[in-house]
Amino acid sequence: MIKKTITCFVILFILHAIFVKLFPNVGMATNQRQDNILKAQQAFYTENLDFAIVGTSLANRIIRDSIPEIQSLAFVGCSVEDGLQILRNRHKAPKYVFVEINLLLRGVRKDLVDGATKGIIPVIKGWIPSLREQYEPICILASTIIGISKINTQAGMAVIDNNLLNSLVEKALKEDKPIERSIIESRMSDIKTLINELERKGTKFIFFEMPVNYRLTNLKMYEQIREAVRKDFPEGKYDYLPSDTSKYLTTDGQHLDFEGQQNYTHFFKKAVAKYVH
Repeated sequence: MIKKTITCFVILFILHAIFVKLFPNVGMATNQRQDNILKAQQAFYTENLDFAIVGTSLANRIIRDSIPEIQSLAFVGCSVEDGLQILRNRHKAPKYVFVEINLLLRGVRKDLVDGATKGIIPVIKGWIPSLREQYEPICILASTIIGISKINTQAGMAVIDNNLLNSLVEKALKEDKPIERSIIESRMSDIKTLINELERKGTKFIFFEMPVNYRLTNLKMYEQIREAVRKDFPEGKYDYLPSDTSKYLTTDGQHLDFEGQQNYTHFFKKAVAKYVH
């Protein structure tokens, strides 16, 4: 009985590995945490990764299907530093990295970075791709269903709850206060260290800011981050994508609604065209 079970397992394992080899693009995340893991693994294992976005849930609203050349390391609930850490641990640095600055001071999530890049497990998954989360049966089934139904998995909320939106914007304005200088300096030092390390490997960095609700554009937090970024990464030495001054609709003041996703993705694609070719 045990022998038959082991034999069956080996056969299924080999068949699954062959399927993954034949269809490497199959599989998708079924929840947000898994989406972060899949993006981290894809960036870590992809042989030729020339272009990448590092950011937060704000830049995650850029529709990835429209710019397949650019690997997204914009993680929900995580930070820009998470993406930079993963890129640093790759064997080969990318040519260009587009850095979202809105929430640049958010701290790193070590569990995501370490889970994707540290220890023996990532090494084994590098040798045997079929062991990666992307190729779990439920992920393969989900991508098959989505492919048949042609659903846009990056679509945001179709309907904005204006009462909720207004309350969230008012809350953000009411709680707006300066960030302590020591926190800014500490976080910027960590970011600068990572960027300098990747620069020595040949990576060029371009900074950009995701649009938010127009009432929140000049929050003290955003103003301080803009000032700190331009101080440590001065224009002339570093490139900055132009800001889109359109009044975007958001679901909560910061995250673009579906129409905004489409519009900003179109704007972003045109803005990066001179780098991505």
